[in-house]
Amino acid sequence: MSMKKFLLLLIIPVLSFGQVFTIDDNFIQMYTSSTEGEFSENTFLNTLEETTITYEIILDSLPLGWDFQNCFPTCNPMNTYNINPISFPSDSSIYLNAHFYPNSISGEGLLVMELSANHGTYLDTVSWRAVAMPEVTLNEHLNKSTKIKHITNTSGQRIINLQSEQIVIVTYQNNQSKLVYILK
Repeated sequence: MSMKKFLLLLIIPVLSFGQVFTIDDNFIQMYTSSTEGEFSENTFLNTLEETTITYEIILDSLPLGWDFQNCFPTCNPMNTYNINPISFPSDSSIYLNAHFYPNSISGEGLLVMELSANHGTYLDTVSWRAVAMPEVTLNEHLNKSTKIKHITNTSGQRIINLQSEQIVIVTYQNNQSKLVYILK
């Protein structure tokens, strides 16, 4: 057998199992105050050919008392873990969203959705990381300034001037850290 025929035989099976959809953003992070009633972020699923898609929540690591809701392509009832298959035409961009309801409970949650196309022949995941922080005022932190070692933003850069409506990480003299939302 010639080398060209051999390579052709290797390439044909790979091409027949091509991708049928893409996802704009596979990892989404959200930060807000725990007193917010609801917060959400979205991405889009893009079909490359006509396909049937379903989803299943494969990881639900949410604080006790939180609820979630997914929208694909429309919003499903709260705490829906899977949906029946839905057909989409080629070259579609479909709204894909997660809402979190912290119910005034501070914490961090992770929700991982597995999307399956054409009865499981193609799989991909989207993860939403949600953080609901307690609200504090600037005065609350300034009154404890002798206990504070340093304050950084979520990228790790030190902050000298605190501003309202800002998410910061406060590291105390005992090296414990706390993610807080500065309210006023």
